Amino acid sequence: MLRNRVFTAVVSGHFMVDVLNSVGAVLLAVLAGPLDLSNQQIGLALTVYTLLGALSQPLFGWIADRLPGRTLQLAALGVAWMALCYTGVALAPNWTILLPCFLLAALGSGLFHPIGTAGAAAAVPDKPASATAIFFFGGQAGLAVGPILAGLVLAAAGTTGIIPIAVAAIIPATILLLAQQTVRSRRTSRAPAPATPQVWTALAIAVLIAFLALVVVRSSIQAVYQSFLPKLFSDRGWEPTVYGALAGTFMASAAVGNVLNGWMADRFGMRAATVWPLILSVPAGLACFLATPLWVIFIACGLAGMLVGGQHSILVVHAQRILPVKQGLASGLILGFTFATGAFGTWLSGLLADIVGLETVMIGVTLLGLPAAALALTLPGRVRPTPVPAAVPAQGD
Repeated sequence: MLRNRVFTAVVSGHFMVDVLNSVGAVLLAVLAGPLDLSNQQIGLALTVYTLLGALSQPLFGWIADRLPGRTLQLAALGVAWMALCYTGVALAPNWTILLPCFLLAALGSGLFHPIGTAGAAAAVPDKPASATAIFFFGGQAGLAVGPILAGLVLAAAGTTGIIPIAVAAIIPATILLLAQQTVRSRRTSRAPAPATPQVWTALAIAVLIAFLALVVVRSSIQAVYQSFLPKLFSDRGWEPTVYGALAGTFMASAAVGNVLNGWMADRFGMRAATVWPLILSVPAGLACFLATPLWVIFIACGLAGMLVGGQHSILVVHAQRILPVKQGLASGLILGFTFATGAFGTWLSGLLADIVGLETVMIGVTLLGLPAAALALTLPGRVRPTPVPAAVPAQGD
């Protein structure tokens, strides 16, 4: 797959977009002390950032569906826009200028994600599920690398250390522009198969509601981990390089879990690949917050990331199959819904953390893995191949 020029372009773009996306939590944790930011303020800033990126995705997906010959150019624009905004963050003299630059960067993420998700599957039409899983692996790898880089550069140079990270985004943006020519040379695409009409029975509606609730709960768990792990361990007196590395460990493990869960879903079905990891994520997450040895915390955090973050691509692929719209819009709708509900969970967690304490909230969020696992029981099980009937021997044979 990685020899496919278009596929490589969207995966590299996804990596860089999510490197930049992951800078925010570490940045706000570092600035919390000097600027006297509360957990509620941090949660609200990250929520607005996520909502701007999430709610713009259906619109950008719809636009991309209407400009099929320009999709990779639009994706490149999204990456370049994020680079520009994060350069503004690095050069901002105060919080009044820094915050708008930070929030506007989310629109670049909102532009890239639906195009990249649909483009990854389209680039490898014979293996769309595997292509989507690897695409999300690239993004989650970026989410893993980003906090580590952010911790290092913010500790060494303050906010100006973000400039090299932002400038590096020019590389995948250029790759996306070059790949656009490859798309134009292959535009002899097949007509899409006619959609199968869906019959919405009461049971089907109930299963759909359970699926949406599952997306809400699971995305909130992952978003809260991603947003507040740096702040939790900053409150415990850790250095930015250490809690940045911990946040990176969580997201790196989620990236690995994404690939493993894709394999599990193909082999055992979506249900098994979602239910058991969510159940096992609870003891792993509790160990991350309640343990004291550093090595135990890192191992538990890695296991929690692998177990709670691995279902993302599975749920996106399932949603694309059941939404009767074009792929750009379908990708924008499910990703927008996923990120928006995760943002709401982040905001609510920040609000509660100022009342009952951040550690208590993180433990409560971890326990949500159990109801999420119950909701996942409604996902499709293993699809067994239909046996081919044996040929009936002709008389006289």
